[in-house]
Amino acid sequence: MDADIQKVIDDYKIRQVLYRYTRGIDRGDAELVSSVYDEESTDDHGGYKGPGKAFGPYVTKALAEHTESTSHTLNQSIIDIHHETAKSETWFVAYHVRKDGDTTYLDRFGGRYLDKLKKRNGEWLIIKRVVVRDWSTTEKVEGSYYKAEDFEPGKRSKEDLAYTLS
Repeated sequence: MDADIQKVIDDYKIRQVLYRYTRGIDRGDAELVSSVYDEESTDDHGGYKGPGKAFGPYVTKALAEHTESTSHTLNQSIIDIHHETAKSETWFVAYHVRKDGDTTYLDRFGGRYLDKLKKRNGEWLIIKRVVVRDWSTTEKVEGSYYKAEDFEPGKRSKEDLAYTLS
C-alpha cells in the first residue's frame, strides 16, 4: 500500500481512538474508556496519575458521584505518525454540570490531550497520555474548578510539553 494512503488510514484510526475515549467519558462507560489504552499505558490526568486501563473505572465512578452530566468536545488534532508509533496533541473543552445544595454549577475545562500511541496488531492504542491544563472556569464561582497545580501548565512557547514530551 502507498505510504501516504497508509498515513491517512492511520490518522483516521487514531481519531477514532480519541472519539471512543470521549464517548466513554460522557456516557459513563468505563470499559469503552479503558479500551483506548494499551495494557502497559500510563495516564496523567492531573489528580489521577496511574495505569491507563485503570483510569476508565476511576473516572466514570468519580464523575457519576460528583456531576450530573458531562460533555467533552474535541477540537483540532495534530497527529504525527511514524510507522507503528504516533504522537498527537488534541485540544478539548470539557463541560461538567454539578450541584452544590440547591445551586447548579457549570464547570468548563480547556486543555490538550498529549498522547503517545502504538499500533499493535493493526489497532492504535494510547501508551502515554498527559493532560495539559490551559484554562478552566466555573459559573457562579470565582476561580478554577480544578486545582491548577495538579496539571502540567500550558505555555505559549516552544517550552510547552507538546514540543518536549519524550
